[in-house]
Formats: sequence, C-alpha cells, structure tokens
Amino acid sequence: PPQNNTTFNNQPTKNTIHTTTMIASTALRNAARVGSKRSMSTAAAPKQHKAKDMWSTLEKTRPPPGHAHTVFEPPYSTPVVAGMVIGVLSTGYGMMYFGMRHQQYKQGYWK
Repeated sequence: PPQNNTTFNNQPTKNTIHTTTMIASTALRNAARVGSKRSMSTAAAPKQHKAKDMWSTLEKTRPPPGHAHTVFEPPYSTPVVAGMVIGVLSTGYGMMYFGMRHQQYKQGYWK
C-alpha cells in the first residue's frame, strides 16, 4: 500500500482534499478581510454639534427663571384622571385573569 496521501491510482485521499480545502478557505477569508479594510480618510472629521454653539437658541425656549416647570402642568380634571387610572388597572387585571383562565382550561385543571 502507498505511504503518501494518494491512492493506488494517484488520486488524493479525502484527508488531503479536506486539508487543502480548509487552507484555501482560510486564505480566501483572510484575503477578503485584508481587502475590506478601509484606509484612513484625509478629509476633515464631521462637525460635532455642541450645546455651547446653540446655547442662545436653547435659552429662548426655556421658561422664565423661578417658574416651576413640570411635564404635565395642572389643573387636571378629576373625573378624567380617575377614569384613566381605573381603566388602566382594570385592563391589566383583566388581561392577567383571562390569561390565567385560559391556561387553567388548556392544561385541564379547570373543566
């Protein structure tokens, strides 16, 4: 029997084909990686927008000094707020209850 990586009709063995394929694959991958690297640009960097450059414009949009500025400013309508709170709580409870109910029937605990 031959001692090198060829068979009796001078064809490469599976091991040789596998090794050659892996080497070629690695070489192609590394070549693509090197070719895909971009060189450093000589153009100027993009301008960064800084708050100090826009400060005068920002100051014009602010409330006057001493004004307690909250996100939602009262007065609030008590019935509207109460309705919204009750609606959110009822919806959350309902979704949890009906989800649990569905699972109990699905798994056979409730019939």
